[in-house]
Amino acid sequence: MSIKRLLVCIDVSEASQHAMNVALDLAKTENASLTALAVSPPYEGDLSLVGVHDLDRVMRESCDRALGQARSMASAKGVTVKTLCEKGDPGQVIADMAEGENADLVIMGIRNTSPMGRMLLGSVTARAVGLSRVDVLLVPHGAPLNLRRLVLATDGSRFSLQAAGKAVAMAKEHGGAIEALCVLDTPNEYLALAPQAAQELAESSRRNVDEVVALAQSAGVPAKGSVAEGDAAGEILAYAQQGGAGTVVIGSHGRTGLRRLLMGGVVEKVVCLSPLPVWIVIS
Repeated sequence: MSIKRLLVCIDVSEASQHAMNVALDLAKTENASLTALAVSPPYEGDLSLVGVHDLDRVMRESCDRALGQARSMASAKGVTVKTLCEKGDPGQVIADMAEGENADLVIMGIRNTSPMGRMLLGSVTARAVGLSRVDVLLVPHGAPLNLRRLVLATDGSRFSLQAAGKAVAMAKEHGGAIEALCVLDTPNEYLALAPQAAQELAESSRRNVDEVVALAQSAGVPAKGSVAEGDAAGEILAYAQQGGAGTVVIGSHGRTGLRRLLMGGVVEKVVCLSPLPVWIVIS
């Protein structure tokens, strides 16, 4: 796996500072260039009601503070960082700058950890992930980035296999291991009415896991696989947390635009509720 250019999205929040620290450490590990991006959102209110002569300057102040913090953090760790302050819709700007900077990975912090708030992604995060054409790493506030334990959620699709390939390369580079998990998300009523079909689904899930394990082992990467039954997102999160620190790797399933996350799917639920970093492989 080759990560040569990182883009980290920052503001003045503690969650963003944690994401910046993660980005700095990853940049040192990968010997990658790092760009810190802060976005000043456009003012969409009635300008006639605003008693400020230089509105752009005021809107940029938090952006400039965030970039100042980023430069100080980078200097303390001996990492060179390029800083950018852009104006516009944050989610769209992040996606555009990732492409413009030829980034291999976008890193974003997740700050909302309240039980209710985590049920929905922040609009900036959702739009950035939904519009990005490169992988996105979402880091919950305070969570360490551990690339030696990778929990790969697979369903046998080509998108999951693409995520598996990325996870295997990542594990090989960092001396890590793969834990593949496939969840049989089948209602009990279906199991009762169609036991034969349910059995076939279970066997298919096992094959999905075995395929990932074989891929990893062929690359010399330790791997194991598990099949679970129940709510897919819930089972992925429960499994991931049981093993301690690690990173969840999951494919985007090739959706485009905002549909990639804003559809109540497994990826969205995992991202919203995971206490571990989530690496979304964009197809």
